This record gives sequence, structure tokens and C-alpha cells, in this order.
Amino acid sequence: MDQGARIRKNIKYAVAGELLLAVLKFISRRVFVLMLGREYLGLNGLFTDVLSMLSLAELGFSVSITYSLYRPVAQGDTELIKSLIRLYRRVYWTVGLVVLAVGLSLTPFLRFFVKEMPRDIPHIPLIYVLNLANASVSYFFAYKSTLLFVHQKKYLETAIRAGVSLAATGAQIGVLVLTRNYLYYLFLAIAATVVQNAAVSWNADRLYPYLREKDVRPLPAEVLAELRRNVRAMLLHRIGAVAVFNTDNLLISKFVGVAAAGLYSNYMMIRGFLNILVSALFDAITPALGNLTATQPEEHGRTAFRRLNFFSAWLFGWMSICLFCLYDPFIDIWLGQGYLLSRPAVLLIVLNFYVNSMRIPVNNTKSVLGLFWDDRYKSILEAVFNLVLSVLLARRWGVAGILTGTLISTLAFPFWCEPLVLHRRGLRISPWTYFAGYGAHLAVTVAAGGLTWLLCRPAGGGFGWFLWRCLLCVLVPNVVYLIVYRQTEELTFFKREGRAVLKRLL
Repeated sequence: MDQGARIRKNIKYAVAGELLLAVLKFISRRVFVLMLGREYLGLNGLFTDVLSMLSLAELGFSVSITYSLYRPVAQGDTELIKSLIRLYRRVYWTVGLVVLAVGLSLTPFLRFFVKEMPRDIPHIPLIYVLNLANASVSYFFAYKSTLLFVHQKKYLETAIRAGVSLAATGAQIGVLVLTRNYLYYLFLAIAATVVQNAAVSWNADRLYPYLREKDVRPLPAEVLAELRRNVRAMLLHRIGAVAVFNTDNLLISKFVGVAAAGLYSNYMMIRGFLNILVSALFDAITPALGNLTATQPEEHGRTAFRRLNFFSAWLFGWMSICLFCLYDPFIDIWLGQGYLLSRPAVLLIVLNFYVNSMRIPVNNTKSVLGLFWDDRYKSILEAVFNLVLSVLLARRWGVAGILTGTLISTLAFPFWCEPLVLHRRGLRISPWTYFAGYGAHLAVTVAAGGLTWLLCRPAGGGFGWFLWRCLLCVLVPNVVYLIVYRQTEELTFFKREGRAVLKRLL
């Protein structure tokens, strides 16, 4: 199978798998809210964020090892692959045990994270421990999924995850309806995690039998030295990412309340679905980009990044417009009026989504080029700035204040620093073309979004009007983009590729 066919297969499985999982999650969340209520929802989101902070124990090792695997996979160097995977396995088993130990030590301090602990929820420490067990188990087999990713066979993991999730979600919905017992729900989640990871591990062993071989050489000194350097840099990046992206729920629980955290988690679930879909899409593309940078001249990498950035600007602009126009009508139909946030808070969620999504093509290209070191300290500055600003603004504006702090900290540091490092150190061209293009793409998106919003405003409530809004969100922004970008080289390229794919399908 050639590289283009692998990319198409990965994208096809990613889109189909994530759409199926999204439907399951929305049905499950609806049943969850009906059977258990807002406070369980808020507690679930809070513990998810607490445990995400423990992922710092991973030290950014997965990104570093993925970069180290691109070249030996492209060259078929199985001995080096075996050495890297053995190190990966040892590190991740250690990480899983550390996460479990540190997580257990936090159990007596759970009240610190909540403004007022819900009195109607029994066994809160046990609920936390079960969530912790689920997070820890995921580390013990994760290293083999990276090999599937680098070999551009992510579709196998996607198919396994979709199948296991289908069975597990059905069982969880049945348990909630029959018993309303959150503990049974969590036991099923742990079982699903174990089964999924075991299935991925078995498939990796089947495809790459050398993983079971015992004669594994020590890593070459130069590879180990580069890996250590990248891990040190990625640790700082991980601290910044966790402090910015996994603290909003904690701060809302602490300064506003666990019920408000539950409302926010519904919006983040929808945004999280889009993030997963986007990640799956870019996961299908990134290994090919890594292979390209490992084997082709620099100019090919520059062209690939320019096209990827154009695709991202169109995709994320359109998604942001859809979120702003459809967020509240969808949640009203899905859960009811009582689960809506204020409009300023919704606007800030959308702005944060757009700004952080536009970092994806930059950071993915940086990762395949191994550019972890140069901007390592900006993550720490961003994290400190975000926490201080979010706490100060939370006391005045609540949820909107916390989201404002996150947006300002992103614009103050990674927004300009990451593209600067990529263009100067990786692509070796001036970054000002990127920033000028960013401004132009943003202006087009604002204009398309304003027009779409004006056309959506007269629509009323109910499912029929929601479908009308969906139709406007599909047509209006994309027509604007087509008119504005009709003569660009990037759109010409994607039209040509699209016609080729359509021809193959027909």
C-alpha cells in the first residue's frame, strides 16, 4: 500500500470511528445527566482534569520517542526500533505506577479542589480512585500504539477503539438506566480500557513479530543523548500544556462551583469531540510528514507545511463559526435551557478553540522536525501567567474570567513564539509570511462568521430551526472561503487531490 493510500485509509477510519464515538458519547451524556444530574457531571469533569495533571509524569516522552522512530521506520532499521520500544515500555510502566502512587496520595486533599463538596454524592474518594485506576491502566500498553502510528496504521487502533467503545457505552447506558450507580459505570470504563489496550498490543505483536524478540541491543549513545535532550525540553512543554488546558475545570470548581463546572464540561465535551476528530485527521497526516522530512529536501517540507496551514485555517475557521452559531441551540435540544452558559463565555470558548487549533499545524511540523528545545521556557511562562491571570479574573467575572485568562496567556506566548521557532530553525524562512497569512485567514473567518450569525439570528427554537442553522453554517462560510481563495495555489492543489480521490472511489 503506497503512502497516499495509507493516509486516505487512516482518514477514512478516523472520521467514521470518531463520528460513531461522538454519537455514543452524546447519548451516554444525555443518559448520565438524566440519571445522575449536574453535580455528578461536574465531579466527573473535575476528576478528569486532576488526573490529566498527573500526566506530567509522562515527561513528554511519547512525543520524543515518536520523533526518534520516524527515521528507523523509514529505513527499516528493526534493531533500533526494538531498542527504542524496549525503553518506551520501561518508561511507560514506570509512569503508570507513578501516576497511581501520586494519585492515591492526593485522595485526602480532594476537598481543596472544590468550592463546596457535593453532599448528595456518596463514596467520593472511591469514585476518584476508580477514575485514577482507569487513567493508570492506560499507560501499561500505550507504547505499542505509537508503533502503529509511525507505520501509518493508526486505522487499526481506531477500529479497535470504536468497537470496544460501542460495547462499553451500551453497557454503561444499561447500568445507569437500571441501577443509577456511578460506581458500576466506572468499573465498566476500566474494563474497556484494559480490553482496548490489550487488543492494540496483540495487533502490534502480530504485525511486528520482532517486538517479541529477546535479543535487544542497548540504544546507541548519540540516540540516547538526543532523546534525553528532547525529553527535558518536552517536560517543560508538558507542564505548560497541562497548566493551561487542564486547569479551567479545576478553577471553575474552586471559584465558581462544581455545578458550573458541570455546565462547562458539556461545552467542552462538544469541543473535545472536534479536537479528537481533528487529532485523528492530523494523526493520519503527521507520519507521512515525518517520513517526508526524514527522506526529502527541505523545500518539500515548506510546501507541505504551507498547504497544511491553509487547510487548517479553512477547517478551524469553519468549525469555529459552527460552534458559535450552534453551541446553544444544540445544548438546548440535547439537555435543556438550564445547561447553557452566558454568551460571553461561549464566545471565549470558541476563540480559545480557534487560537489553539491554529497551533496544530505548527506544532505537528515542529514535532516531526524535532524542534523541542528552542522554545522550551515559554511553556513555563505561559503556565504561570495563565494561572495568575485566571485566578484574578475568576473573582470578578467567574467562568468568563477564567477563559479570558487562558486566551490572553496563549496570545502572549505560544501564539508568536512557536511559529517563530518553526520558521527560523526548521523551515529556514521568514516567519512574517506566516503571520500575514494568519491575519488574512482570521479576517476572512470573522467576515464569514459575522454573515452566518446574522443569517442565523432570526431562526427560532426547536429541531427544525436547528437544522436550518446547520444548513446555513455548512453553506455560507464555505461559499465565502471558495470565493476568497479561488485563485490560490493551495486550493488548486486540494481540488486536484479531491478529484483524484473521488475518481478512485467511483
